[in-house]
Amino acid sequence: MDTLSLDASIAITGISRSTLWRRVTDGSIGRGDKDGRSRAMLALGDVLPLVEVKLSAEDRAMLLRADAGDAEAQADMGALFYVAGAHKAALYWLQEAAAQDNADAMQWLGTAYAAGSGGGGVIPQDDNLAIMWLARAAALGHRIAAYQLEQLRAGCR
Repeated sequence: MDTLSLDASIAITGISRSTLWRRVTDGSIGRGDKDGRSRAMLALGDVLPLVEVKLSAEDRAMLLRADAGDAEAQADMGALFYVAGAHKAALYWLQEAAAQDNADAMQWLGTAYAAGSGGGGVIPQDDNLAIMWLARAAALGHRIAAYQLEQLRAGCR
């Protein structure tokens, strides 16, 4: 049985920890053994129907890699959820990848904070955070982030 950590399940479903635990207790969500990092694990097949963004078989495999700590898969999941408009889930995965110095995730975070999610959404428009994330990505050699920073500087002149 494929399993997903409780934290990742919360992020991708938007359902609270207590509600997910209630569903584990009543048997509507299966529980797996704790993983190597002692995280509570839930049955992936029971969590996926609760996710608003439909995931292909390839996306589900990437989700499992992301949950296992693969920074590239985390950045890809963040981008997938961001483009789909699931900004809370996107932030979760992008922040996980950025914590591992993934330049793609940092560039996505910079872009997300530059745009904001509007209407009091999950991602506030924040130029300082946008510049910080883009600068960090550019310092790691990310060409798109470097270009975005260059355009921001040109607009300030």
